[in-house]
Parts: sequence; structure tokens; C-alpha cells
Amino acid sequence: MSVVVDVINEEAERLKSLIRLYDDKIAVLPKGSISEKPRGNRIYCYLAYRDGGKVKFEYIGSKDSDKVMVLRSQIDERKKYEGKRRESLKNLKQIERLLNAAE
Repeated sequence: MSVVVDVINEEAERLKSLIRLYDDKIAVLPKGSISEKPRGNRIYCYLAYRDGGKVKFEYIGSKDSDKVMVLRSQIDERKKYEGKRRESLKNLKQIERLLNAAE
């Protein structure tokens, strides 16, 4: 049975390092989401994020600008990593339950 416990411990360590990796990747990507607001005949985009308890809006540019497209892809990438991080945390909790039951 100790071989099984060793394998489970290795998996727990792998998941912990994966979570740290996701945290590092999430930290360098922009927080918040893009908010589109119509002004006249055009649509302008703002980065909406929380600063303390307040929601702040930072002007990015018009809807079709390159800066908005890059920011959208970065936010999508952050959301992807957040989803993977949540899944890894869920798996880690299951592994920890297995380890507690084996003791």
C-alpha cells in the first residue's frame, strides 16, 4: 500500500507545482474585463476592474483597435488559466482526501 501512497503524494506535489505555475501566469495577465460603451455612432472599449472596493474603468480604444484585440486575447488566456487552476485545486482536494483516508 505504501507504493500507492507514494504515487498519490507525487500527484499532490505535481498539482501543487501546477497551481503555482498557473498563479504565476495569471499574475502577469491583465485583470478585469472589457466593457463596451456606445458614444455617438462608435463603440469604445474600457477595461473594467476592481481597485479595492470600487470598480474602475480605464479607456482602451475603439472596438476595432489592435490594443483592444490584444487585451481581449490576454483576458481570454487569463480566464483559461483560472479555469485550469480551479480544476487543479479540485483535484488536489480529492487527492488530499485520499491521503487522509490512507493514514
